Amino acid sequence: MATQTANIVALYEDVVADLIPYYDNFVLLPNPSIILNSYNISGGVGNTMKIPVTNAWTAGNSSVGENTEIIGNADQDFLPTSVSLSVNKRGASTLISEESLEDGGFETVRNAVVTRLSRSIAQATDEKGFNVLASGVETAMTDISDLNVTNDGYANTALTGADVALVMSPEAGAYAVKREPTVKMFNDVNKDNYQMVATVRNGFAQVKSNFIRAIATSNVIGAAAGISASLDQFSTSVANLRGQNAPTDGAGFYIAVVTPAQELALAKELNGVGGISSGSIGSVAQDLANQALLEGLIGQAIGCRFVRSNNLPRDLATA
Repeated sequence: MATQTANIVALYEDVVADLIPYYDNFVLLPNPSIILNSYNISGGVGNTMKIPVTNAWTAGNSSVGENTEIIGNADQDFLPTSVSLSVNKRGASTLISEESLEDGGFETVRNAVVTRLSRSIAQATDEKGFNVLASGVETAMTDISDLNVTNDGYANTALTGADVALVMSPEAGAYAVKREPTVKMFNDVNKDNYQMVATVRNGFAQVKSNFIRAIATSNVIGAAAGISASLDQFSTSVANLRGQNAPTDGAGFYIAVVTPAQELALAKELNGVGGISSGSIGSVAQDLANQALLEGLIGQAIGCRFVRSNNLPRDLATA
């Protein structure tokens, strides 16, 4: 690394100090309210960990007679299995010229660098995480058939392209980090610029695939009812999770992650159930009212907390 100016040294120090807070603000899936099982394996050897999973059990025998054997009639054998979780590296980079610092202003450059690096690795983290939760692997989904969880959405033949929402228990998946967001810098004297690279090593796993439900609906913003998302689908997914005894969060809710197209469809449905209409309140107030209902009253009624993300599997083929 060649001699640096005082400004670039200060910029590097600021980026190093601020990258993790910005990354934490942009990334969804390390959030313990969405994925409860989170592990830091930075001090361990290797890039894979095994997560113990207890086996299913049934109700005890409620009719054990006097002097009747309990073993053999009311067994609850503890036979744990495990799920493997491997971490992978996510990376992002940006170039900074000496002129950008001289002409663009230190704060402008610093904010742009931190935002670009942190958002890039946060988006990469979420995209891979949602792929794992929906399909079991990090590989990008291209077709609805890639789902390995039950689809409570519309029939594939009814769609020309699909977005996938996920309704899940906080205990459905697991997250592990091997390296927190890290920044390295190199001075390219030939081009008189600085190369900044941000990396993070993390990974995800499905712990209980039956604790996750998918809802595949139209990827068209403003699609007609019948192929767009509906509140009934989310209620159905919640009921199916309850039927599996899938754990909720501390307040009794599951997590529903939706795409922008699905969020709009649910907001439009709210407009049609009474109490809120486009003629009764202004559009801005209406959007706020829809958001409040979706996150508050409707969420409580259905039994899930709604979160919007652009990093879910989107625009999938349905053939």
